[in-house]
Amino acid sequence: MNIETCIKYLDYVSHECTRHLNDGRVTDDELVNLIIDVQRFKEKCMGSDLPHEIKSKISDIEMNYSIKRVERGTWYLLAAFASFGSWALIIYMRQQSKRKQALNEIKFDTSRLSSFIRLNY
Repeated sequence: MNIETCIKYLDYVSHECTRHLNDGRVTDDELVNLIIDVQRFKEKCMGSDLPHEIKSKISDIEMNYSIKRVERGTWYLLAAFASFGSWALIIYMRQQSKRKQALNEIKFDTSRLSSFIRLNY
C-alpha cells in the first residue's frame, strides 16, 4: 500500500460516514460493516511499507462502539408495552445518537489523518 492509496481510502471512509449521517438513520449493520472495513485497512497498513509515523497514527484510530451497549433487552419490551411506545421512542433515539456519535468520531479521525498525510507527505 502506498500513500496515495491510504489517502484515498481515508477519504472514502470519511465520505461513507457523511453519507450514512445524512441518511438520517444509522443502522448497526452499516456501522459494524464500516468498522470491519476500517479494521481490515488498519491491518493492511501495518503490513505495508508506509512510514512508521503514518502507521502509528492509523493504529490510533479507535472505534469505540459495541452493539451490546445499545442492544435491546427484555426491559425494552416491557417499557415499550407499559408506556404505549413512548419509552421505545426514547430508547430508539438514544441508540441513534450513539451510532451517529461513533460515525462522527470515525469521520473526524479519518479526515484529520487524511489531511495530515497530505500536508506532510
